[in-house]
Amino acid sequence: MQKPYIRVSRTYFFPLILMIGLLFSTSLAHSGEKKLPFSIGEEIQYSVSWEMVRAGKATFKVLPLSTLNGKKAYHFLLEAKSNNYIDMIYKIRDRLEGFTDIEFTQSLLHKKKQSGKDKREVLVQFDWEKKTATYSNFGRKRDPIEIPLNTFDPVSAFYKMRTIDFEIDENLSFPVTDGKKYFMQKGKVLGKEKITLPSGTFDTYVLVPQVNHFSGVFKKSENPTVKLWVTADDRKIPVRIKVKVFIGSVIFDLVSIR
Repeated sequence: MQKPYIRVSRTYFFPLILMIGLLFSTSLAHSGEKKLPFSIGEEIQYSVSWEMVRAGKATFKVLPLSTLNGKKAYHFLLEAKSNNYIDMIYKIRDRLEGFTDIEFTQSLLHKKKQSGKDKREVLVQFDWEKKTATYSNFGRKRDPIEIPLNTFDPVSAFYKMRTIDFEIDENLSFPVTDGKKYFMQKGKVLGKEKITLPSGTFDTYVLVPQVNHFSGVFKKSENPTVKLWVTADDRKIPVRIKVKVFIGSVIFDLVSIR
């Protein structure tokens, strides 16, 4: 295997896996009162490919309710794992968590544990009285940043997105933060499309988020794009994400739901 391929893999590919939650969150809008489309115990698994190379998997889980500061909270989990082939280049076993209030209006806590050479133990704490989020890594805190009400962390935003009525909200906007910065991420619903994957054939909405706020590989790319296919039903499950940047296309495809 050529060294340039290894360098690109280590530097750019797996950060894209970790950004999956943030990419899903780019197409959010306020949903109002409605039944939530997910339930405790739900597990959604995606395969991750770079061009024609199968590289790993990403799994979203709805865990049992947690208790934060004496109050019940939703607990969401994203796990990203490289496969055995990619492990020889850059092994990754990463875990991202999001916690929201039981009314599902905003985030309360965000955690990220990142393995490999660039290890991280991230904690993002939300203070809704002060309307701030504070980021820390291995206990080293940054200054708090100001955020508006109804802001979600990248993992919880995956589930918030699924409460939207895409027939009504064609132009979408929602506040998102990873603790380092906050921005209003915008997106657009292009229309409907039938898509066939190994896991089945789906009627979907096609969404295109703006990516000008993203850093890293997106800043280095000319005309980077992200495209999402989300099931056109009450569950609003993303079945494919395609990220196109200068290193090529990275694709997340639905494998299973349970």
